[in-house]
Amino acid sequence: MPTLQHDIDLYYTEAGAGDAILFCHGAGGNAASWYNQFGEFARDHRCVAYDCRGFGRSTCAADDFDGRRFGADAIALLDHLEIDSAHFVCQSMGGWTGVRVALEHPDRVRKLVLSDTIGGIALQSGIDSIRTVGERVADTRLSNAAVAPGFHEREPALGFLYTQISDFNRLPQEAVGGSLFDPETMVSMEQARTLSLPILVFAGTHDVLWPPYVLRELAEALPTAECFEIDSGHSPYFENPAVFNRALREFLERA
Repeated sequence: MPTLQHDIDLYYTEAGAGDAILFCHGAGGNAASWYNQFGEFARDHRCVAYDCRGFGRSTCAADDFDGRRFGADAIALLDHLEIDSAHFVCQSMGGWTGVRVALEHPDRVRKLVLSDTIGGIALQSGIDSIRTVGERVADTRLSNAAVAPGFHEREPALGFLYTQISDFNRLPQEAVGGSLFDPETMVSMEQARTLSLPILVFAGTHDVLWPPYVLRELAEALPTAECFEIDSGHSPYFENPAVFNRALREFLERA
């Protein structure tokens, strides 16, 4: 099992050759979540995915889960794999990694994809939305809230797979949320507006965590960002992979 011995052991996987893409999963997933993207992009890209600290096979104690370390984890992995720069494709929690690396190590991120995430940016509408929804779905499995309403009934096999992938994660949701939304972890809007690389924001039409109006506001606030709305809930890469992959490929191939 390939692991990077960092301050914790980070599990990673890779496939393909060419321009590198680093896939950063959300709080309901791990490296296995990206199977649809590996199947598409490993044909002509070097695809790398890893289990974020505390998720899947990158186990750590709750006290060692710290969103401020996400950037250092990603840089350590790129260094380990001798990758100078990569496209960062980030889902939900993974956006905290992509934004932080793009700000602190801009030479390492070629393009940034923020899929249904505010990326740790202190966008007030995004903070308000997640708090409101968090109170409403506190007793609901994250794997249910992270897809469109009715997805598990319409797609029982995929719904089962999504739940099984999510169940490999052991950190309590409150430990994750408490760290991610700590003011010391968040990035100010002023900092975020300094980002100058190409950014694509995916917005799931039926996302209850960060609805499209939040993500459109985020894209409008970032000078180089564009927004692409997709018929899905919070996890378009999984719920609607064909459309997600086409839009992602067009963005990555654009000069």
